[in-house]
Amino acid sequence: MRIILAGNPNCGKTTLFNALTRSNAKTGNWHGVTVGERCKKTRIAGQEATVCDLPGIYSLLTHSLEERVSKRAIEEEEYDLVVAVADAVTLTRSIKLPLEIAARGKKTILVVTMADLLKKRGGYLDAEKLSARLGIPVVTADARSKRDIRRLQQKIAETCGKETPAFSPVREEEALEGVYSAGSEKSGIADFVLYNPVTAYALFALIMLSVFFLAFGNHMPGVFLKDKTEYLIGDVLGGGAVSLLERVGAHPAILSLVKDALFGGAAMLLSFVPQIVIVQAALIVLEESGYLASLAFMTDGIFSKVGLSGRAAFSILMGFGCSAAAILTTRGLEDKKIQKRTVLILPYISCSAKMPVYLTLISAFFTHKFRALCAIYFAGVLFSLFAALLLKKIYGGETEFVLEIPHLQPPRLSLLLKSLLFYVKQFIMKIATVVTAFLIVMWFLLSFDFTFHFVGQGSETCILRYLCEGLKFLFYPMGIFDWRVALSAVSGLVAKESVAGMLGMFYGTDLSAAMTPAAALAFIVFIMTCSPCVSAIAATAREFGKRAAIKYALAQTGIAFLAAYLTYFMLAYGTFAVWLVPVVAVAVLFFTGRKKRGKKRKKLEKIHGKRKTNSENLHG
Repeated sequence: MRIILAGNPNCGKTTLFNALTRSNAKTGNWHGVTVGERCKKTRIAGQEATVCDLPGIYSLLTHSLEERVSKRAIEEEEYDLVVAVADAVTLTRSIKLPLEIAARGKKTILVVTMADLLKKRGGYLDAEKLSARLGIPVVTADARSKRDIRRLQQKIAETCGKETPAFSPVREEEALEGVYSAGSEKSGIADFVLYNPVTAYALFALIMLSVFFLAFGNHMPGVFLKDKTEYLIGDVLGGGAVSLLERVGAHPAILSLVKDALFGGAAMLLSFVPQIVIVQAALIVLEESGYLASLAFMTDGIFSKVGLSGRAAFSILMGFGCSAAAILTTRGLEDKKIQKRTVLILPYISCSAKMPVYLTLISAFFTHKFRALCAIYFAGVLFSLFAALLLKKIYGGETEFVLEIPHLQPPRLSLLLKSLLFYVKQFIMKIATVVTAFLIVMWFLLSFDFTFHFVGQGSETCILRYLCEGLKFLFYPMGIFDWRVALSAVSGLVAKESVAGMLGMFYGTDLSAAMTPAAALAFIVFIMTCSPCVSAIAATAREFGKRAAIKYALAQTGIAFLAAYLTYFMLAYGTFAVWLVPVVAVAVLFFTGRKKRGKKRKKLEKIHGKRKTNSENLHG
């Protein structure tokens, strides 16, 4: 049997989908988490079934892009049952969609979620009377309760095995009369804090600073666990493996592979897992609690000034986790111009894959690591907003912002742990597969010459030196003269984590031989602003096409080189650069403006010339 889940945005469809199919599909307590139809095969009450989760839809009379996907699936696809999901707290509004679906003769079950919140508000719902009135099954279910899910699965199997019941047409305002009350909820201190311009911004800044301090502050859990993990992997496991190989007389190439590529590169990245877990756990709590929606509402004023909308806050905050996933969430932005602007600025939001690169460089060159990392992330946000403002001038366009604010609620510990474990598993799998395979290939090219003789890692006669020697000239203006650093930077196109892995493989933890502090900061700016990894480029291609994705990636990489050059120039040449940069900027603006005025004058002369010729022809 084939079953589709339909309902308003943020009513719990995806959580229900995960419970029915035992999946880990992305959930979040905000609008637009599901941006396309998602299907999975499972067993329901002992029967084979395919369950499909649709994007949120308010009505079958819709015009928005993501709602059209759901409308087409409901009206045109073949299926055995529609599970119409509705939020108990907003049932007076969310009942509209189930009524429209049932009125079209579709076999329907109405599943009402969040009944516990309704009860806390003093409301009630008589599901049996509502079912009798509508002529369709009505079930209240908590997706986090195994008993409720079993009961729902049994009801689904029973309904699929019966004929489509006769739906009793009823008006929306009459459907819930006498069987439902929404109760009431008084505004409390949480509403005052979240929806006051001063306290809302201050609270968000305090939350993020606290999270970063826990993860990266000296003597804090993140740093403590990172050091212990690094000791366990590098000294205990890595040192033990190398000692064992030396005792059995292993070939130098094998020793180099294990020491440099596996433990010096790939395994070193795993030491950052504790810090990434702390940051990711905070992001999951913000998503699942509904706080993101209130943040989007409060930041709409700022974002609208730079050509975005408050809904872009969802994608931007997701960008701190994964750029590719954040790009896919932009489908929820109805205005294509705003979607394009959001996608173009997301590479400047530092994703979790860039964090190991930052930490590797910060540990080598900065005394105050916590302050340095906060400054890097804050600079990335400012750069993205500045880029959005420039793109607004180029593309233009304004949009109205309409958002349904979800209920604030603490996420369950089981859901938090499940989401966190899934994310950590994905990160470790990426390190163990893509990054490790890439580092092994790089190690081979760095350790053998063209006759395939082992010459030692980074030898002047290795294969990769001849292939990549020219790369270093691109990095000369940022104070980097070693081709190995240039190669490490370029490897970030495969996966940003590989940059830290390559640097670890080449230099270990001492990067002073690779670059100066000024060059290190310029290198950080390059990593912060360059094109994202291939996964994010592929996500952009799915939204705008391959040609556009490649064009955007090349433009972002070019901007990254210029930003890094400028950073190094100002740090290396001090006062002279501070004076020279504004002079060059003014000169560029002057000549650009003069060129535009010249073109405008020629255009006017051409127009007047045509008018004069036409006038002479008429009088002639």
